[in-house]
Amino acid sequence: MKNITETIQNLSGGNIQDAQEILNVFEPVHMRKNQYLLKEGQICSSYYFIESGTVRLFHTKDSNEYTVWMGTAGEFFTNLESYLDGSKSKINIHAIEPSLVYIIDKRKSDILAKTSNHYNTLLRKTVEMAFVGLSKNIMSYQSEEAIERYHRLMDEKNWIEKYPLKYLSSFIGITQSTLSRIRAKKG
Repeated sequence: MKNITETIQNLSGGNIQDAQEILNVFEPVHMRKNQYLLKEGQICSSYYFIESGTVRLFHTKDSNEYTVWMGTAGEFFTNLESYLDGSKSKINIHAIEPSLVYIIDKRKSDILAKTSNHYNTLLRKTVEMAFVGLSKNIMSYQSEEAIERYHRLMDEKNWIEKYPLKYLSSFIGITQSTLSRIRAKKG
């Protein structure tokens, strides 16, 4: 597992000193299980890095929760739509387990982006990675059978044994009972 300093250095193309200068603007936040970073209706004004633990991004409709993404140690994330345009968030972000998350608010991020090419590179690369992940998910929903989405979840994420089936099934767009049947057949 890479920590935030290593990840910043790798993504930004900078050296350890450059990474430390970027990290100095982030604030560590220890989260309890089920603690929220963001709730629907709030404006997302932060960019996040998961040092340890897991967070889940989800939205609700008709009292049902739909998992959009789950982030694990070593990943940057945000609610990009709300973060960029200042709109009210349509998603919630909460900790699935105790987590250490580093946070930079948008105002500080914008200032740092004006002075640090390495930080700009980091932001660009994290957005590119998010776009690739989103593209994969869209293509998966459009063209793969449930069992193929399950295998992708196992191969790429290895979340099957760690997280509740209700989160996983909504993430890959199937019911919990379908996921249980697939697992029972050993995929």
